[in-house]
Amino acid sequence: MTRSLRLLAVLLAAALGCAGSRPAPAPAAPAAAPQPQAAAAPAGADRTQVPAAGEAPELHLPRQQHFALANGLRVRLVEHRRLPIVALNLVVRAGAVNDPAGLPGLASFTASMLTEGGTRSRTATRLSDEVGFLGASLGAGTGQDAASLSGSSLSRHLPKLLDLFADVAMNPAFRAKDFARVQDQRKVTLLQQRDQPATIAGKAFLKAYWGEGHPYGHYVLGDEASVAATRPADLAAFHARFWRPANAELVVVGDVSEAELRPLLERTLGKWPAGTAAAAPRAPAPAAPHVTLLLDKPDAPQTLVMLGMPGLARASPDYVAATVAFQVLGGGMSSRLFRTLREEKGYTYGMGAGADARRLGGVSIVHGNVKAEVTGAALGDLLGEIRKLRDQPVGDAELADARNALVRSLPADFATVGGIAGRVAELVIHGLPDDYWNGYADAVRDVAPADVQRIAERYLDPARATLVLVGTPAAVRPQLEGLAIGKVEVRPVPGAAPVRAPPRSPRVRTQRPPTSSPAP
Repeated sequence: MTRSLRLLAVLLAAALGCAGSRPAPAPAAPAAAPQPQAAAAPAGADRTQVPAAGEAPELHLPRQQHFALANGLRVRLVEHRRLPIVALNLVVRAGAVNDPAGLPGLASFTASMLTEGGTRSRTATRLSDEVGFLGASLGAGTGQDAASLSGSSLSRHLPKLLDLFADVAMNPAFRAKDFARVQDQRKVTLLQQRDQPATIAGKAFLKAYWGEGHPYGHYVLGDEASVAATRPADLAAFHARFWRPANAELVVVGDVSEAELRPLLERTLGKWPAGTAAAAPRAPAPAAPHVTLLLDKPDAPQTLVMLGMPGLARASPDYVAATVAFQVLGGGMSSRLFRTLREEKGYTYGMGAGADARRLGGVSIVHGNVKAEVTGAALGDLLGEIRKLRDQPVGDAELADARNALVRSLPADFATVGGIAGRVAELVIHGLPDDYWNGYADAVRDVAPADVQRIAERYLDPARATLVLVGTPAAVRPQLEGLAIGKVEVRPVPGAAPVRAPPRSPRVRTQRPPTSSPAP
């Protein structure tokens, strides 16, 4: 019997038990509050038609307040008083581009140990407990261009959160026991990725496109050899070199004023020794070979396709127009690649396109999985859609759909203080102006058909493409004959062996910190 039925039985028994007495009259129920009524549909409304979309909400990001602490740490504050929450995002120029030769992945390993390895005064378990007691979050992450430490809590807990935040940023312990545990976790992750086509392709693409020794030419996590070769002293040296106020900027968003925030920061992060700013990494031109790498994954039912062409930096004046062009080509279910390769041909569940735009350059990426038996046909259609975008102006209606999709999705990125902090951190990483996001929607609306064609001609050039395929050569290679995809090289892929996961880290409540553009 359900709880509601049991309750009903009890109430009935009680009523029958007092049936011999006259019950007192029940008090009059209060008048119900009037409920809002939906507007009546207009007479003769056609319910078979989708209603027209309303006006897109306008984005107005509050003013950024800039100040610096006594040790030189730059701070950006965005007051956002809707909820009693504060988010922090410490952006540090300590990304994968700063990995030393021979130890790719060191920047990422160092950032991971900040929250997973504890501090000099707090074990990893104690740190996790203190963060959890506050109902707060604390997380560290690394992208190609920067690393970040991020956190959030109720504004009344900000003083305690800053105590923890500063301790993690300034005083990581790198204890041998915690180091060994995190090192094992990273080894397992890399071993498991041997059998993941997207990661296989991404690693091979980075190395082939950017070239050996390029700051962007390696995977953020590094490789199995570099992780095994890393020692706690390497992490400590990297942290001492790069994790310094002179090399960082703090973004604070939420329910706090500068007058309230500044003394809290001086008491915590203000004690951080200033250090010196790291030299900007060199940015040689990418190798960008016109070649196809076919990575042998036996018996693969699908072929993973990753096509990359020379792209643009995030701060490029062409970036907004490029986002519109990629939206037309492969930005969603109304894009050309989706319509052609999925709806018309049934070759794939989806094929996406986008700009992997970084601080020192970028790459135009098209990627997705196709059925192995139609790999060649799918590639032919993909290249055909790129050529159409280069050769023919996009129609007004199609362009309007792409622009609207981008504009209407923008406010969701700023719906939380953490989202706002991440978007402001993007400005920090790439040197963009304070008012960038307030003008973004208008810039998207101003993109014209000629702009899309110009972007396609400049940044979508199949004659300069590096193509990586992960699949079965016996099934795929014969299909590539006649396609203008350069020399085809077949290479082996290491097989994945079953791996037992090591013990998990103490659970620190984390949030994924936005750092820089994602790697393929």
